Amino acid sequence: MTQQVLNINNTQIVSGTESMTPGEGGAHTRLLWASVPPFSARPDVTVSIYSAEGMSNAGTTFVPWSIEYVPGGAAGGRDLIAISAANTETGLETDVDVVCSYLAIGPSE
Repeated sequence: MTQQVLNINNTQIVSGTESMTPGEGGAHTRLLWASVPPFSARPDVTVSIYSAEGMSNAGTTFVPWSIEYVPGGAAGGRDLIAISAANTETGLETDVDVVCSYLAIGPSE
């Protein structure tokens, strides 16, 4: 996991890259709970999801289908961003290591 935090005036910018884990729905889904410093309001979140193994799994594509923001220091004084993804081939389970890079920009607390 890598995460950087930059504060410019009243704006907080958080970027990070973390591995996603298989979701409750099976190995055709992935989930990431990213713990971030608190924002004073919902940030704008952008994600990029890709295989950690590079081009060797070029035929396996995961796309984000849900991004949830849980405010209020839900994780020991930090906010949470829940990112869910699914394989574009519906129901196709795979053991590919999937990584998510995220960028959250919003008002600092």
